[in-house]
Amino acid sequence: MELRCLLLNIVFISVVNAMLAFGFAPQDERRCSYGRIEKLMRIRCYNMDLKEVPQNLKTSVEVLDLSYNRIRKLRSGSFQRYTDIKFLMLYENMILSVEPGTFAPLTALQEVDLSNNGLTTIPMELFSLPRLRNLYIDSNDLRELHQELETLEKPIRAPLEYLNVANCELHDIPDLGVLPNLWQLNASANPLSDFNIDKLANLCHLKVIDLTRTQINACVCQQVTNHLMTMGANPKFVPVCMEALDSDSCPLPYNRTVDSPTFRSCVDSAELAETRSLWLFAAGCFGGVILVLLVFCYCIHRWRKKRANRRLSQSIQNRKRFVISPRNTINNRLEDEPLHCDTASA
Repeated sequence: MELRCLLLNIVFISVVNAMLAFGFAPQDERRCSYGRIEKLMRIRCYNMDLKEVPQNLKTSVEVLDLSYNRIRKLRSGSFQRYTDIKFLMLYENMILSVEPGTFAPLTALQEVDLSNNGLTTIPMELFSLPRLRNLYIDSNDLRELHQELETLEKPIRAPLEYLNVANCELHDIPDLGVLPNLWQLNASANPLSDFNIDKLANLCHLKVIDLTRTQINACVCQQVTNHLMTMGANPKFVPVCMEALDSDSCPLPYNRTVDSPTFRSCVDSAELAETRSLWLFAAGCFGGVILVLLVFCYCIHRWRKKRANRRLSQSIQNRKRFVISPRNTINNRLEDEPLHCDTASA
């Protein structure tokens, strides 16, 4: 009998393992781990051989890790249920295409990592997300990206601060228009044979740029270095050449970017955004003060009304009661004589 039970258990375990291996079991339910990171709801579906974005997770997820899976295509409804996502990890998948509207519901998204996939372009709707600050799309084949960007409406809405396009077969850095918030750009391991220093005029707050393992020439390299130094970047974060060239070898002035109308437009955009934020903050503070005053006045009004009602109630209680006088007997009172009232004794 014991031998029979043992054999049944072995067969059962073998069947379950086979189901897991061929994807017949709900792996995302079984293995996706739930937790919190800095008070954010995190769901980790790391390395589970998933072929699609699971649709049975908690909709309140804010950090979703789907890295190291086998997702080949992102569909328009992949994230429809998860509109609270702020951080999305999709690196090391097999993503080849993204349907239009896939990222549109993620209006709270602040960071997305699409690195190490098979993408040939950046999903353009990412640039319309109002809170997207960090975009990782390195190690994709984006050599034809410039054609897609020709139809992109600029300036983009996304307030990008960090952009990683390393190892994407790019011949130039992406032209996303004026990016007043971008402070770090990683374009390493790209040919960048068409790179032009004028493109940096769109990045008026750039402090760090990685151009290692690229094919830019020594003159452009030095121009980038001087541009960053002019911007006030820390020298230890300037990873391009520091060898000085004479004016014959590199004749273009180093302040060509910062004196350009494009650079000035970028600075004006940043100042306008800062002014708008300041006014919104001031308006919020003013509205808060008005609300507090209204609540205070309402409380004072209620307190005064309660005090008046309390005084009226006390005065009614203290008032002496009147009783019908015995003189009002019918036998002793004339017909037109008014009634007499006596004050009740305490």
